[in-house]
Amino acid sequence: MAGRSPEGGRLFLGPKPKNLLDVLIHQKKVKESDVFSWRNLDNAALEGQLRKANLASAEDIARAFGVCYSLPYVSLKDVTITREALQAIPEDLAKELKIIAYELSDKPLVGRTLKIALANPACLTEDVKHKIDDLEKKKGLKIEASITTLDDFTLAHSRYESATSEASQTPAVKPLENSSTPAQTTLPIIDLRKVIISHDAIIKFPEDIARKYKMVVFESPNPTLIKVALGEPENPKVKELIKFVQEKNNIKVEEYQAIPDDVLSALKYYKDQPLMSEEKKPEVPKDTEDEETIKLTPLAPLTPSKPKESVPEIAIAKDAKPLVLPQNNLDTFLGTTVKTIEELEAIAQENNVPRTVAAMVALATFKKASDIHIEPTEKNLKVRYRIDGILKDIIMLPLEIHPAVVSRIKILSSLKIDENRVPQDGRFDVITNGHSIDFRVSTLPTVHGEKIALRILDKSARLYTMEEMGLTGRNLKVLTENIDKPFGTILSTGPTGSGKSTTLYAILNRISTASVNIVTLEDPVEYEIPGVNQCQIKPKIGFTFANGLRSILRQDPNVIMVGEIRDSETAALAVHAALTGHLVLSTLHTNDAAGALLRLINMGVEPFLITSSINVVIAQRLVRKLCPKCKAPAHIPEPIFQVIEKELAGFNFPKPYQFFEGRGCGECEQGYKGRIGIFEVMPMSEEIEGLASARKQSSEIKAAAVKQGMTTMKQDGLIKALKGQTTVNEVLRVISV
Repeated sequence: MAGRSPEGGRLFLGPKPKNLLDVLIHQKKVKESDVFSWRNLDNAALEGQLRKANLASAEDIARAFGVCYSLPYVSLKDVTITREALQAIPEDLAKELKIIAYELSDKPLVGRTLKIALANPACLTEDVKHKIDDLEKKKGLKIEASITTLDDFTLAHSRYESATSEASQTPAVKPLENSSTPAQTTLPIIDLRKVIISHDAIIKFPEDIARKYKMVVFESPNPTLIKVALGEPENPKVKELIKFVQEKNNIKVEEYQAIPDDVLSALKYYKDQPLMSEEKKPEVPKDTEDEETIKLTPLAPLTPSKPKESVPEIAIAKDAKPLVLPQNNLDTFLGTTVKTIEELEAIAQENNVPRTVAAMVALATFKKASDIHIEPTEKNLKVRYRIDGILKDIIMLPLEIHPAVVSRIKILSSLKIDENRVPQDGRFDVITNGHSIDFRVSTLPTVHGEKIALRILDKSARLYTMEEMGLTGRNLKVLTENIDKPFGTILSTGPTGSGKSTTLYAILNRISTASVNIVTLEDPVEYEIPGVNQCQIKPKIGFTFANGLRSILRQDPNVIMVGEIRDSETAALAVHAALTGHLVLSTLHTNDAAGALLRLINMGVEPFLITSSINVVIAQRLVRKLCPKCKAPAHIPEPIFQVIEKELAGFNFPKPYQFFEGRGCGECEQGYKGRIGIFEVMPMSEEIEGLASARKQSSEIKAAAVKQGMTTMKQDGLIKALKGQTTVNEVLRVISV
């Protein structure tokens, strides 16, 4: 090929090309710390990893390849491609080598020159260079090469049909940005040759449908999202099918454009077996021979009582059966329900990591655990469940399977498998025991490896009422009076895991009517409440509590719930919202109700604004409830008994006090079953407002509230213990007596 010119270059012939990472690091497009583990990969593999991790844009990668191979970069979006240039390279050769001819001209001293753009420079080989050299000799041209992106190549390649048509009289192919086909200008490009498609993802579409319409599912990050590569995005039947899938299954379908031949090549993944899975291939709809007879089933009406599907369902033919993804339904995936630790141990001994993780999750949901902790130690992998607020050792696994367990959970929650130096957060959904469960995943690097914590949220669980939460007597009366007010703030305080959000949900469920517009900002949305507009914040894209609260105020709300007041900006906005005619519900991390006022003041909110806006502050803890079948009278040591008598001196309970304890039975966990809240509810008064405005200590504010009749959490807990709902030991555990 001809020597390099300012506008184009020749393919490398001598020295080995530069490393792609070295170029990108030098150009400050990526950080060396982010790509250190990829040092031993070749340029082709590096490109795949960079794209997958979104560490560099397609243009950045293309420009870096230009430096690697000493070739210039060209953006075809700004180029008008003539038919004569496009036809200079046969379509089959252009498709095979991923090259496009975009300019043919005569140059002084050089002669007839053809400019080509390469979209796959990482695969440049001697064979490729020989083919281009042969073309150069055969056509009598001097070929100058440049680097472009796959997006530009795919769009330009789609012009071949119109450019080579004898009926076409258009003298030139228009620039790509003026394409009249929406799919060519709006859909992102996916190079399926660089994607490894899992069996679980691809089988979400039947193979015969995928083959006929040149469409393939290449990724499914979660049960409500699938990513589809389309070889013919402009096909009306394809558009109709995509629309049907979204509406029928209530899922999101992300569309990508791909080269049709690459889509057909990707169908090979249908023949792959699921990794370490014993499931049979699910039944799929059968296509009809006559394409014109395919009719899409009408959208089924949605019924509130029907549980939401967790996997896509495709119905093309009249009698088509729904497609089922095995791993999302744990009972189907495991072939059995897991209800005992012995059953978990039996599955773990199979040395099948996906089944072990599935069994671990299924048992946790059956036991109504709130969290799963997977912790590597020096000698083994420890699995613990938090049941009724108490962590309990469940099983010890061999330390050797720790990397596989972590990778499995990262795959399920769409986290970076090769990143183990920094914490990551993700989520995934499953169905087990007839319940739809949402798992929030957190990874944490430790000296023995990555620790995994999974927060379990049962989306199909019913909401508790205020009475079921443990609010009774004066506490319930004061709270009810204040939630009936049209404006002001109701704060729920306590440490993490004390049931603050559940209390706010109970309040929202009570006041939710057709005449009230309720909007919430949550992180995460734990339960869905009919009639309430619930929003999930996304801090990574700037959708924070503060920014969301500003937007909510433009939504004409009556009631606003802010999941947590974390900073001064959110605190100020919440207070001002309460002062301008809205009822605001939120949570705060303090030890007691009195401490909430000083916490807001320390956040920078003026004391007079706080006292004017707050209606009531709730402080709470959760204690385990006694099992009614095995509870028995308990003996309380004399020193503790004296303290209890002092706390309950203002109440008219008959003496001697009788408390209870759990013996343990087959229906409970060591004498306890479920949890209940203990509360203190502090309404605002003139005296409390004065103390807060004067910035008095929280102990003084609490003393004033008690003098006015407030029942403290300690007293509320002891009263519940006296009634046989919990034990004195439980109250001692959460509050010092």
